[in-house]
Amino acid sequence: MSRMLASLVALPLALDCSHVCASETAWLDALNPDTWNKPGLSIPAAPKINERVDSRCASQARSPRFREEIDVRERGWDLIGPYQGGWNVLVIAGTATYDGMCRPMQYQYFVFLAGAFAGTLSPQFMDSRTDGALHQVSFDASGDNLYVQYLRYTSSDALCCPSRMTTVVFAIDREARVIRPQVATTSPNL
Repeated sequence: MSRMLASLVALPLALDCSHVCASETAWLDALNPDTWNKPGLSIPAAPKINERVDSRCASQARSPRFREEIDVRERGWDLIGPYQGGWNVLVIAGTATYDGMCRPMQYQYFVFLAGAFAGTLSPQFMDSRTDGALHQVSFDASGDNLYVQYLRYTSSDALCCPSRMTTVVFAIDREARVIRPQVATTSPNL
């Protein structure tokens, strides 16, 4: 019996976060999140995906229209959703793969200032219908900040209906060509 128990203990444990993985989204719980973006960073490469992407999902990816989108595409990302731009800022979404319903998985948002890569809107890749999934990006009237909303799930939330939303204000530093999270606020998702 002790031999069997020892072999079970030796098995690697897989962490099943379902749609909530608090350690990956802890940055959203800080009032003033630490920054992961630094001036001069390169566009991160898409993670390597072992399974084959369904061609129906891959066909939804759009073609690049700008140099910045070409650069994101060359790093292995499928371009998804519309780009957003204004005030010499361009926000582009890219995904590495899709779930069975063609929702983005292992995705990221990339920000460019005057053509230079200025950072990402999350310190790690995101998955649809999970805690910390990016929901919406908007600009303030001055063009000096980005307002980014992230879906927040608890373990009792249905996948359709996150109970909370966190908004992070990112300051746009045009001189250093970098974006930095400034403040995060969480509220009920009504």
